[in-house]
Amino acid sequence: MKDSETRARQILQKRDEYNEIQTVKRRKAARISVIAAVLAIAVTLPTVLVIAGRARKAPPVPEINGTESDSLTDAEVNGPEGEVTYNDGVIGGTGVGPLYDGTGIASADVDRSGYGVKEIAPSAASPEGVADAPDAVEYWKNDLDAKAGTLTAGEWKDLDALGQWYEKLASATWSRYVNERKISPAKIVTVTVKAGDAPCFNTEVKLISGDKTVFTAKTDVNGRAYLPCGLTGEDQAEAAVVGDNVVALDGKTEIEVQAQEAGISVTALDLMLMIDTTGSMGDELEYIKAELSDLVSRIHEAGENLSVRVSVNFYRDEGDDYVVKYYDFRSDISECLGQIAGEFAMGGGDYPEAVHTALENAVTGHRWRNDAVKLCFFVLDAPPHKEQEVQEVNASIASSLTEAAKQGIRIIPVASSGVDLETEIILRSFAVVTGGTYVFITNDSGIGAGHKEAEVGDHVVETLNECMIRISCEYCGVYHGEKIPYTQTRNDQQQ
Repeated sequence: MKDSETRARQILQKRDEYNEIQTVKRRKAARISVIAAVLAIAVTLPTVLVIAGRARKAPPVPEINGTESDSLTDAEVNGPEGEVTYNDGVIGGTGVGPLYDGTGIASADVDRSGYGVKEIAPSAASPEGVADAPDAVEYWKNDLDAKAGTLTAGEWKDLDALGQWYEKLASATWSRYVNERKISPAKIVTVTVKAGDAPCFNTEVKLISGDKTVFTAKTDVNGRAYLPCGLTGEDQAEAAVVGDNVVALDGKTEIEVQAQEAGISVTALDLMLMIDTTGSMGDELEYIKAELSDLVSRIHEAGENLSVRVSVNFYRDEGDDYVVKYYDFRSDISECLGQIAGEFAMGGGDYPEAVHTALENAVTGHRWRNDAVKLCFFVLDAPPHKEQEVQEVNASIASSLTEAAKQGIRIIPVASSGVDLETEIILRSFAVVTGGTYVFITNDSGIGAGHKEAEVGDHVVETLNECMIRISCEYCGVYHGEKIPYTQTRNDQQQ
């Protein structure tokens, strides 16, 4: 305990020192920017007034479905004059319930007070637990008095330990589920793309076999693309293609490719939350909502130089009041926090849920920006339906995962209480195929029903909110420090 607390303090001190340096730099840059802006306005104001007098209001932006949205820019999403149009909606379901007005669409006039946040109250800053910290965050308080920094979690990235992943897939306990679902790749080719010594972000990489494309993925902030073989039928690959550069694999599963031009820099983050809100999530949903609200709020602070948009989505199952309730990406974080606060757990019934419909909507039903880091935290406690329950469900999931990898959307499952071995394998496969990582809530906090002990190697138990914030920052290349070990003492301080 003492060693963990000492280590946590060391990490936090290091982070504080870094953040203090960055704050000084930002303030200096801001002063320079203000002076430059004033001078620019003085010079250009007459011209701007003339142009503004001639300008006409831009027409509304047409709805653009998933795969086409891969090339969207901010101007195309919001309109050339900044006019924002949102593609919100509901998929399936009865359209009947306490949050509906009878039309099948969630009503803005319904009183949500019984299901959401009662108040927003200042609390100890996470993770330092210092009540008077200048950057103290506000926690969403609800009927259960749930606060961020309460739930505990671990992270395991199979892509960093592929040898163990392959061993698991071949084991007797895993192979049954692997063969049944057909979405767990037994071979991953890792391609690192650089321009000189600099990693290239968001560069398209293809694996080919003859004239066929085996798989397509995009590089992360470290220039790495992970490409599975066998998911789309082809289990062999001969070469990797980056632009006009074709590099033979020669049997290797790790290669480096030089790009013909430098990659783009990370300037934007599209952060999606896809949350299971069936009745089985009721034991910890209010706490998860507090953690997610904290994530949404603090990721803006951690990435001040990033253009951040958030999309909040919920799903249940066939026969419930909705199957998927989705909201377009928004820059207005207060709207996103309200959407999280207004949901509650209800419905479900049987164990499996409409995971395949939620996954398809996440990938193809939203307007992701092409040049952004794309992260989807998929929060759930149950598997998708099986083939005998929903025809072609495995093919649907494989297709969605393939499209996610092609667009560079990283699926990051957050496994809640109730997850069994089959669900763990499925969720870890989601992460492996799309270049994501696996997050699992643990029993250390004592909240919710029992959580399955994940079949992973050595890992650090953190608070869930810190885990998700750290992961988001890492995918964006933003410094957030090392993993901070959870201790009951620190948790008691936050309570």
